[in-house]
Amino acid sequence: MSEYSGNIRDLPVVTGGHFIENSTKKIVFGPDGRFWNDYVMRLFTLEPEAESSVHSHPWPHWFLCIQGEGYFLIDKERVPLEFGTWVHVPGGVRHNFGNTGKGQLMALCIVPPEGDVNPLNGC
Repeated sequence: MSEYSGNIRDLPVVTGGHFIENSTKKIVFGPDGRFWNDYVMRLFTLEPEAESSVHSHPWPHWFLCIQGEGYFLIDKERVPLEFGTWVHVPGGVRHNFGNTGKGQLMALCIVPPEGDVNPLNGC
């Protein structure tokens, strides 16, 4: 590990702006010394049966499943999640995602800095 590299395992778990029960959130890249001022890349790890609430917000985001099985509901389309599945969510579109597998679901989610909040209450 160096000043410019590391491992996701070693990143601290974030509590602010987190809104999914039975899951964790870590910041991989973003403002405040994380190498990316324009966006925030978060890693969400969901335990079996964990899911986000259905919600929408004005900012877009990009989602990439890197481990496990689940679903991503975008508008009225239910997308099965597995390694490599990506989803683009335009601003204002209702969505949620969840873990339907027996192991952990891990996904990278990129938002602009104003999107790294709890979309259910705006903070």
